[in-house]
Amino acid sequence: MFVFEENFKKGDYIISHASGDMAVYDKADDRGYMHFKYYYGGMFKELKDCKNFTLQINYQKFYEPCNEEEKKQMDEIIKEKVANNATFF
Repeated sequence: MFVFEENFKKGDYIISHASGDMAVYDKADDRGYMHFKYYYGGMFKELKDCKNFTLQINYQKFYEPCNEEEKKQMDEIIKEKVANNATFF
């Protein structure tokens, strides 16, 4: 059994300021992988296919909660990309 501590709760908006990646956190599974409702990759400016995209739980150290301005920015990205069918959902 894999023992770990989750730093985020379901629905938390998180960001990596180093890479520009932003996400809406969903859960961590029993194997130690983080799952997301939405994940925006800052490098290629795209929403990832969250059905197939996960990160190991130890990567949470690179993320922190978004402030209100960053949350609004993420909501706009989601709205725009989903409206333009630019995602893999």
